[in-house]
Amino acid sequence: MSTTSSSEFSGWGKNFQSRSERVALSSIDELQGLLTKAGRGRGFLPIGLHRSYGDSALNSGGTLIDLSALNTISIDASTGVAVVGAGVTITQLERAALMHSLFPPVVPGTGFVTMGGAIAADIHGKSHHRTGTFSACVRRIKLLLASGAIADYTPEDAEFWATVGGLGLTGAVLEVELQLKSVKSNSADVTERRVKNLAEMIDVLGGADADFEHTVAWIDLSGDYRGRGVVSLGNYGATSVKSKDSNSAGPKLPSIAGKNFITPLSVRAFNEIWFRKPLKNGPVALGKYMHPLDGINEWNNIYGRDGFLQYQFVIDIGKEEIFERLFAGLRSLKAASFLGVLKKFGEQSQAPMSFPRRGWTLTLDYSTKVPGLEKFLQEFDEELVAAGGRIYLIKDSRVSPSLIPAMYPELNKWREIRRTMDPTGLWQSDQARRLHLC
Repeated sequence: MSTTSSSEFSGWGKNFQSRSERVALSSIDELQGLLTKAGRGRGFLPIGLHRSYGDSALNSGGTLIDLSALNTISIDASTGVAVVGAGVTITQLERAALMHSLFPPVVPGTGFVTMGGAIAADIHGKSHHRTGTFSACVRRIKLLLASGAIADYTPEDAEFWATVGGLGLTGAVLEVELQLKSVKSNSADVTERRVKNLAEMIDVLGGADADFEHTVAWIDLSGDYRGRGVVSLGNYGATSVKSKDSNSAGPKLPSIAGKNFITPLSVRAFNEIWFRKPLKNGPVALGKYMHPLDGINEWNNIYGRDGFLQYQFVIDIGKEEIFERLFAGLRSLKAASFLGVLKKFGEQSQAPMSFPRRGWTLTLDYSTKVPGLEKFLQEFDEELVAAGGRIYLIKDSRVSPSLIPAMYPELNKWREIRRTMDPTGLWQSDQARRLHLC
């Protein structure tokens, strides 16, 4: 039976609140019944675990459809093909796949992303330069349309690519069929290197593509903002290691009276420790290596009641000078980030709204209370667009809608396909309204 509740919800960034009705459905039949009886109103939005940072999974005054009950996993060990429900998380799929010496080819920095969310965001990981986005391993999507009809889409269909990266606005993902990768163990063989500045970091990452399946760098954006950091390079390992057999994150970080612990001083101290910590060289459990964000449960509480924003963008190779402009501005604001991640992307997928494309992607977290940050980011957005870059919408909570067509030049193509899939505009979100996506 379905359950319904009305409450306030927020994205992972906790930087604003949204009141909605939330319906947890236990079957596809119930979901179809809900749609056929519904008036248009503020619409419906399928949701997972609310791990998108901004307002992608919010629908103020509308209805959120929780599909976590769709949690079946079926794996054909002989072919490596998995058929999974929309509510299955990356971590759950990994655990089931490893029992057959298999693993999802693309996983993000957290395992607490559902299959529906993975499709809606067209997630990427440390392996994008080799494997592309999540959609590259997807063979079929079962989708519930606004009409109540159920359709299967494959990479041969335009509707498949509109749904991939489509932010949940084409329909409710019910089931995903994907091709898993054969692995020899539950570990990654990891090599880490310290680098003294951004130029050296880019040089090491850029030269690692041929030899390493997984490449990523933590970058120190505090102190003198020169971009020192630690580059982590990994391949699937041959030696199994002990790992925590759990579907939960590590110890929970409490919210202490809504206090924000992120200051330039605390971040600089943390970053100094992180830069000096012993380097990894050897086998590391895949879950630990792939999902460093899950080491502490509810780590977003560290930013206090006002929350934080995550800013992730991609820029073409050869336009790295834009990083120096960004660093100079952050330095002048004394805006320190303890989570700075640099990766190199490979080829773009066919999805009109998929974020990754060939180039460099930088991810930063900032408290919403940094004086002058919003004004600076607005100015930097303009420079980013002029340089041909774009931001990741699943992380966004603040960009101007006027910049979206330039960032996503196939937006109108996506709109046309979406309109045929949802002619009455049933699927809605706060972000879609804010950015005029639909």
